[in-house]
Amino acid sequence: MISPPEGNHFWLSAIFWATLYSATPLILAAMGGVLCERSGVVNIALEGMIISGAFIGAWAGAVNGFIGLSAAITIGLLLGIFHAFLTQKTRMDHVVSGLGINLLAAGATHFLALRVFPVQGVKLIGLPPALFLGIALILPPFIYVLLKYTKFGLQLRAAGENPESARMAGISILRSRFAAVALSGAFAAMAGAYLSLADARTFTSNMSAGKGYIALAAVIFGKWNPLGAMLGALFFGFFYALQTQLQISAVHLVWLGIEWNSPAILDSLPYLMTLAALVSVVGRAVPPAALGLDLEN
Repeated sequence: MISPPEGNHFWLSAIFWATLYSATPLILAAMGGVLCERSGVVNIALEGMIISGAFIGAWAGAVNGFIGLSAAITIGLLLGIFHAFLTQKTRMDHVVSGLGINLLAAGATHFLALRVFPVQGVKLIGLPPALFLGIALILPPFIYVLLKYTKFGLQLRAAGENPESARMAGISILRSRFAAVALSGAFAAMAGAYLSLADARTFTSNMSAGKGYIALAAVIFGKWNPLGAMLGALFFGFFYALQTQLQISAVHLVWLGIEWNSPAILDSLPYLMTLAALVSVVGRAVPPAALGLDLEN
């Protein structure tokens, strides 16, 4: 982040733009989470899809930024199909499948990065962050319309709410869920591509830093509505931006003998607010009725 000029107006402007860009990967991944979970499939694997997209995006992006983005989306689609296969075909528990993908992605990307990238790391020309921000702002209303007013969206929602009735109406639950989970992987991997191609312009192990879990929290906070999930992502993005700007501004806050401007405390702020937000919706956020259920297709 760039240190804002002196004055409250410029500081608030810096916070505003920092919030938008901090929320960009969260919005992209959250839209994938909305599609996936509205179809009835729990997607803990968003974190692994993000770090995989970041690695593949950086690796292929050394040639061209758009090639890197295309490669990231492709690996996300494949991971989504893999998660759908494990949960819908082999009947593996959704959480176990997601955690397995996360662990596999974290280990594989770290191992491959040590062997593919030079010791000093990779430096990318990348893509403009505004490209990803534009997609992130357009995507939620698009998905809202898709889910509410299109045949594909209605079938997807039926698969997550009442699959038995949907099956009797001739809807393929398996096809709807595979499509939703594959798209979920593509959007999460695009979030990863943003981190490596537009934000850091390099790849580092664990650069996803829990953003997949926070994106899933935004989905729950937004009650599985794409517009609500977007607001949740912006809420969490604000605290990412705030902790960064407080460190840049060197604000000195001491209360009860604790230095609240300590980097260790400020870095934990987004995660603490994520927990607080989830606690606030416990008992009030109603998930899709068939979420996590394994039914014959």
